[in-house]
Amino acid sequence: MPKETLDKKSVSFPEVVSIFNKRKKAGELNYLQRIALEHAQRSSKITGKQAKTLIKKLMTEFELTEQIAISIVNFMPETLDELRIFIQDASRVYATEEVEKMLDLLRE
Repeated sequence: MPKETLDKKSVSFPEVVSIFNKRKKAGELNYLQRIALEHAQRSSKITGKQAKTLIKKLMTEFELTEQIAISIVNFMPETLDELRIFIQDASRVYATEEVEKMLDLLRE
């Protein structure tokens, strides 16, 4: 029988890995959960704790929405052009200096 949904919120790939690893310790994961875990592990470049911190910093320092910050953390762009793809739908236009600061934050 499926478990009850308690909360719905967006999370990054590294956070998915943390969540599924906790569930894995508590019991067996089903097939779809194992596939999702494997995908998230392959896609994650940082830990769940680092991802949460990075998402909060992106949201507070650069006024990004949670959804945009999560997308940036999921893909960890390495160039200005790659990062601009993620922030093009933001509520404001970012100067090159601000985008470079975002990249520096991602590189830390």
